[in-house]
Amino acid sequence: MVKRICALVCVIGIVALDAFSSEAATQRRAAGQATAGQGVQVSLKIGAETYETRGPGKCTHAPTASIYQVVSELWSVQQSGDGRSLSMSYWKPKDGSGDMVTLSVSGGGTAHEVNTVRSGGAISGSGTVTLQKSGNGGTFTVDAKTKEGKALTGTIQCDAFAPHLAEGG
Repeated sequence: MVKRICALVCVIGIVALDAFSSEAATQRRAAGQATAGQGVQVSLKIGAETYETRGPGKCTHAPTASIYQVVSELWSVQQSGDGRSLSMSYWKPKDGSGDMVTLSVSGGGTAHEVNTVRSGGAISGSGTVTLQKSGNGGTFTVDAKTKEGKALTGTIQCDAFAPHLAEGG
């Protein structure tokens, strides 16, 4: 009898824990993932090429984040579709040191990258990104050059920023 009660209590505990875990995971996903209405509009010139797209994407913001022990504010943008993709992280250090950006744009069999993150490793390319906030979203203005010296300029507009979830949860 005692074994049956213990087994029943264990089953009830497992069911309750599973329900709690599933709800928490759903809340974490909802907070950090793009919603169907989270639009991203990209208008970039990469050398002589034009990269323009509008559609769903993922824009996030973390008021406090860290990269290589530099406490910063972080914004990120990700968008992909039709064999093309864009990924950007924009770091604004709280100590007032220079902003840092990683930007990768690919499509049509070519990829272009800029990485100005000061990590002790090699910086690839150069440039600046500025953010003009508007409501729940904003527009990034990019003025950069790839490692090969190709100009990468234009704008990336996010309709809204969702909370950023740290790597690993």
